[in-house]
Amino acid sequence: MSAHSFLEIGQRLMLGSREGYVPDIAALFIEDELEHNDERFGYVSTAGELRDRLQLHGYTAARALRELDAAVAAWHGQHPNPGADTMGVPVRGSADLLAELREYVNGTDEWVHFQLPDDVEWELDPRTHLRLVLDLVEARFPVRYNLDDLQSYELLTPGTPITEQAREARRHVIATDAPLVILTEGSSDSLLLGDAIRVTHPHLVGMLHLMDFAAGAEGSAAALARLVHSFVGAGIANRVLALADNDTAAHDALAKLKREGLPDGYRVLHYPDLPLLRRYPTLGPQLADSVLMDVNGKAGSLEMYLGRELLTVDGELVPVQWTGYIEGQKGYQGAISAVHKKRIQREFRRKVRSALEDPSVQETQDWSGVQAIVGAILGAFE
Repeated sequence: MSAHSFLEIGQRLMLGSREGYVPDIAALFIEDELEHNDERFGYVSTAGELRDRLQLHGYTAARALRELDAAVAAWHGQHPNPGADTMGVPVRGSADLLAELREYVNGTDEWVHFQLPDDVEWELDPRTHLRLVLDLVEARFPVRYNLDDLQSYELLTPGTPITEQAREARRHVIATDAPLVILTEGSSDSLLLGDAIRVTHPHLVGMLHLMDFAAGAEGSAAALARLVHSFVGAGIANRVLALADNDTAAHDALAKLKREGLPDGYRVLHYPDLPLLRRYPTLGPQLADSVLMDVNGKAGSLEMYLGRELLTVDGELVPVQWTGYIEGQKGYQGAISAVHKKRIQREFRRKVRSALEDPSVQETQDWSGVQAIVGAILGAFE
C-alpha cells in the first residue's frame, strides 16, 4: 500500500500525489482551514475562495484557458492522425475537454470517471488545472485537500504548518508567484484597508500585502508615484499595485506615471466609481445650499468607501467641499472635511471590531465600498 493525497472537489477526487503533497496546492490554503482528528487530516475551503486566491497569484480564468489551448495544441501535434491517438482514443479540442470536465465535476454518478488526457495534464501547472476545474463549479462548492493517508502513514505530522511553509517557499521563486504588494497613498489607507479585508475577505488575509508604512508616513498621490518609481528602480520582483484615491488630485498626480508606462508586473489603479457617489451633496464657494453632483473621480478618498452609515450625520450625508482648481485635469478637487475624515476613520475601526466579534452584525453594515475596492484589486492583473 502507498499513501496518496488528493483534492476533493464536491464529490470528485483530483490532482492526486503519491507519498506526499503538492506544495503549490497546499499554499492555496491557510492553517485556519485545517481539520483533523485521529482518522482525518486535511484543509477545507470553497471553490470561490480558492478562485480568489489563484486570481491574486495571477492564475486568471483567461490564463488557464490559454495554457489549456497550448497543451492541447502540443497534444495534437504529437499525433499525425487528427481523429484519434495511437490507442484509438479521439483527440478532442479544448472545448470538448472542458465540456466533459464540467459534466464530470458537477455530476453525482460515483461510477463515472474522467481525467484530462495524460499528454495534456502533464503540460499543465497543477494550479492551472485547478483553476479550470474551479471555474466550472459554483463558488460554494466545498474543496478539501485530503491528506488522510499522509497522517496514517506518518508522512505528515499534525501541527506542521505546511500551508505557511509552502507559501514561504514560493516567495523565493518567480515574480508571478510572489505576493501581491499593494501601495497606497499613506499609512492610514493601508491600515484601514487591511482591517477591512479581514472582515469582507478573510480568505485573502496573508495572500496580499499592503505596504507597512511607518506611522505618519507621507500621504499623497505624489508620494505614491515616487514610491512606485523607487520600487521599479530597485527591481522589486513582486507584482505591485499602486492603489490611489479616486479624486482629481490623485488622477493628476499619477497621470505622468501612467503615460510613462511601467513593467508588466506593475499596475496603477484608483478606487472604483461607486453608485453612492453619483448623486452626492457638494458645497461650492458661491452657494449656501448643497448641490447633488457625481463626485466619482473628483472626491473619492478612502473614507467615502467605508460605509454610508459613517458618512451620515443627523440623517444627512456629510457634504463634499470643492477646493482648488487643478489645471491638468480641468476640474476641481473635492473632499469631506478633515474633522469628518478623522471621525470616519475612528468609527470605522469600531465598525471592524464589532463585525469581527459578531459576523452577523455585518448584515446591518454597509461594506459595498470595500467590496468594490477588493473586486478592483482582484481584477487589476486580469
